[in-house]
Amino acid sequence: MGRGRRELGGKYRTPLQGFTATPRPLDGVAPFVWHGSIRSPEIAEQAAYYGDGFFHNHIFWPAGHTQRMVELYRRRFEHYGHGSADQAIVGLGGQVFMRKNSQDAIREFRPYFDKAPVYGHGPSLEDFTQATPLTVGSPQQVIERTLSFRDYVGDYQRQLFLMDHAGLPLKTVLEQLDLLGEEVFPVLRKEFAALKPAHVPDAPTHASRVAAAGGPKDSTVHAPSDDVTGKSPAAV
Repeated sequence: MGRGRRELGGKYRTPLQGFTATPRPLDGVAPFVWHGSIRSPEIAEQAAYYGDGFFHNHIFWPAGHTQRMVELYRRRFEHYGHGSADQAIVGLGGQVFMRKNSQDAIREFRPYFDKAPVYGHGPSLEDFTQATPLTVGSPQQVIERTLSFRDYVGDYQRQLFLMDHAGLPLKTVLEQLDLLGEEVFPVLRKEFAALKPAHVPDAPTHASRVAAAGGPKDSTVHAPSDDVTGKSPAAV
């Protein structure tokens, strides 16, 4: 990001002329960076090199692929001196469909699964849920399945759920979010916290990064006048 006007360019794109990045980092502390990956080991290497977080897409992949990618990131994180392999910062994706009992969940979700371009016209719902993290069932089944991810990636810090998939209507998605927030999240937070060893860090938050930096910094940046409006903002 530039201070005022800078020329930013790279190998694969033309330079950005007269570019000003806004808004500035909150409290003068840069946000934590996650490198998202689907299948490229180069992304795991890049995240490890900088000591940043590694977020694996996970949602369409068997456990073995995700395990190999996360293990590569962890090994290289340690290689570059950022901490031990099990202290690397990992996030995973996942997708679920829930009802109070599993039979209702399967019955309701199957028509969406069968017609969705990203799911249908391939493996059956049963085969897909067995081979990938897709979980269709009760909240308790979602909890148990999500906790099992730790078996092949180790202790990890972030779990994101894809909820509005397969063309689900808004009303159904909102119902899913209610179940997730009321019945799944509280248990997952408690269980993951109980399982995590003391030396494994929590996911970085803005508050923790501000504290590590010694408190908020003055993030005011005085910029030259804008070429179009002629205005000179006091801070950007």
